This record gives sequence, C-alpha cells and structure tokens, in this order.
Amino acid sequence: MELDREKILEALERAALSKPNDAVMLALEPKEQYVPGLDLWGVSEFKVSSTGAVEVKFADRVKAISLLLECAGGGEEGMNALLDALEGDGA
Repeated sequence: MELDREKILEALERAALSKPNDAVMLALEPKEQYVPGLDLWGVSEFKVSSTGAVEVKFADRVKAISLLLECAGGGEEGMNALLDALEGDGA
C-alpha cells in the first residue's frame, strides 16, 4: 500500500482537531446507533471492562500539531502555511 502525503496530513489534522464530544458521549451512553457517525479521530484507545468501567485515551494533539507544523516547513512561515491550510479546510 502506497502512502499518500495528503492523506497522512489529513489524518494528522483530523487527530489534532478532533473534539472529544463523541468519545465522551459514547463512554457515557454506549448505544449501537451512535457508532456509525461518531468523530473518534482523536481517540487512541477505548476500553470497556467487564464491570462496565470505561477508559478513553486521546491522541497527543500537541504532537500531531507539531508534526503538521514540521511538514509545513516549521518556523513562522510554516506556522502561517499551516494556519492558512487549516482555514482553507474550514477547520
């Protein structure tokens, strides 16, 4: 499988900017009807124990943003390029 730079950057962006709302909702009210449309890009791990306890671990947003910044060239110019790209996506 060939990795596509744009797809990788899109995945990093989604992980960096994903809101925790859907993961919290799933943890509090685990119902099958919620699963198909949930934004879980920011979730790195989701566990439900045999006792029903739920553990949610989130992706490292700072690291994802740092990687995006690095891919945009770093520094002030890279930051501006990254912000322009994010604004262009409607994020």
